[in-house]
Amino acid sequence: MLSRAQEARVLEVLGDSPSGTLRTYCLEHLAAAVKIPPAHAADLVAFVRALRARGDCEARYGGFCDADGHDTDDLLVWRPDSPVEGEGTGSA
Repeated sequence: MLSRAQEARVLEVLGDSPSGTLRTYCLEHLAAAVKIPPAHAADLVAFVRALRARGDCEARYGGFCDADGHDTDDLLVWRPDSPVEGEGTGSA
């Protein structure tokens, strides 16, 4: 299980991109960015699954890992933009 501090760093790293852009990470480079040791890779996968289930991150297999600039067939994850306040609420 990841510590709360590690979980917070994952969210921080995934959310660290300019608005309107996506920064994708393969799990290997996400773990490196957050400094999660290889022995806890399964814990990172479980945390990413939980984030996906809550809608806090998105994922796909294959594409370009922005963290290291390489193509991969592995899982890529990113954090979607937060909706702009007031957008989609029907208020005018």
